[in-house]
Amino acid sequence: MSAWQITRKDLLLLLKDRRAVVLLLVLPLLFISIVGMSTGQFLTRDDDNQRFRIMIVDQNSSSLSEEVVQSLQRHREFLIKKAATPEEAYEAIQRGDASLSITIGPDFERRAEELRISEIFNSETGPLAGGPEALDIKLEVRPAAIGLGRLLEAVIFTQVIKVVAPVAARKNPVTRTWVTETSDEEMTANSTAVASSVEKHIPGLTAVYSWIVPGFTVMFAFFVISVMARSFIAERENGTLRRLMMAPISPISLLAGKIAPFYLTSVIQCLLLFLCGRMLFGMSWGPAPVYLLPVVLCTSLAATALGLLLATVVHSDQQVSSYGTTLILVLSSMSGCFFPRDMFPQTMKKISLVTPHAWALKAFDAVLTHATVDIATVASCCSMLILFAAVFFTAGVWRFRTVG
Repeated sequence: MSAWQITRKDLLLLLKDRRAVVLLLVLPLLFISIVGMSTGQFLTRDDDNQRFRIMIVDQNSSSLSEEVVQSLQRHREFLIKKAATPEEAYEAIQRGDASLSITIGPDFERRAEELRISEIFNSETGPLAGGPEALDIKLEVRPAAIGLGRLLEAVIFTQVIKVVAPVAARKNPVTRTWVTETSDEEMTANSTAVASSVEKHIPGLTAVYSWIVPGFTVMFAFFVISVMARSFIAERENGTLRRLMMAPISPISLLAGKIAPFYLTSVIQCLLLFLCGRMLFGMSWGPAPVYLLPVVLCTSLAATALGLLLATVVHSDQQVSSYGTTLILVLSSMSGCFFPRDMFPQTMKKISLVTPHAWALKAFDAVLTHATVDIATVASCCSMLILFAAVFFTAGVWRFRTVG
């Protein structure tokens, strides 16, 4: 008997097990489709759901305040709606119809005209150190979304400064000539470039799918451990596992043959999820998608090796449900599958590296979110995943020989 014959047998059994097929292939696709529908990217392709909804109350009613409103309306990430009163805007936030409200106060134009160009460049200690409120602009969000509000405030303040800066520049003899000679098109292009440069360094305002899809992909890749454990238990109860151990084949070849079908299934599952990410979200696969393949292969290798170790530890279906589910949820939550690792505290980032999930997410990030693929990071992360797989597989083989 060869490892290939065992692989063929287990692959046929896996395909006949509808529960396993649903868990490994159908459930992840269904889950990510629901995420796609909830964000308006599946079926409806509602682009408005990709934008932050903002209510604006303009109590200043000046040409300068209207220019601020128009500047925000041109921002591709914002969906701007006007409200007559702050109370109306607040009610929209409470209903969930808006992410935040902006109230441009009656004193906005006067404060903007009093600014000097030096005070704009000295925003940390000057009058603008108070943020938008220094210009009589108030932002309001629900307490539960205070973190999002701070991110939006930074971008909105950038847009306001883009409008106010030329007003201050015209009062300075040095910059007045430049403002006068610069065309409106050049002013808009320059200020937009500055705003875009700032926004690139503010997380959370670009598409979130660069961590949602990899996060769910890594999490579901490790769902294979429960299916593998149940397969071992079924063969142990039927007596086929003992007969296989008596066959003229080494334990390592036997186990390699048994995990191969699950490894293949895990790879297919990961590739399907990235394909769905492209179809449902229009997510980018990075500048060189070919580097996704080694990350997927190494992630699936670590997952199936961990599944082998779990299969040699559990002795009943109840233990599979308990140990397997706990292992999946704990490792996924502490590694960054549910929440971006970039927003973890430094201590938690270091702790997360004890999981193979974190290394897989680092590798996916290096492929998907950089202008050029960080090959060194991809190589080091894949090496760590292979190391995890080797440790899990070695421990699994030892347990298999000891316990049987």
